Amino acid sequence: MSGEHPGRRRNAPGSASSLRGWWGARSSLARDITVILLVKACVLALLWFAFFRAPAAPHMTMEPQRVGDRLLAPALATSPAPEAPHAVH
Repeated sequence: MSGEHPGRRRNAPGSASSLRGWWGARSSLARDITVILLVKACVLALLWFAFFRAPAAPHMTMEPQRVGDRLLAPALATSPAPEAPHAVH
C-alpha cells in the first residue's frame, strides 16, 4: 500500500477538495496576485459593459469604412509656422 491510509480515498482530479489542496499549496503571494487579477478583470468588464458597449447616443455612430479611411489617410503636409519677430532691446 504505498504509504496510503486504508480508510482514506484519493481526491479525484477536479473535485472541490483537490482544488482546495492545490490552492492551499500555492504561496500567499501567488494567491494574492491571482485574486487581484481576477477582481481587476471583473471590474474592467463591468466598466466596459457600463460605458463602452454601445455609443452614448445612437446618432453618434459612423460607418467603419469612413473611420478607417480617416485613420489610415496620410498626414497632411504642413509647413512650419513662421517665427514671430523677436523683440529688440
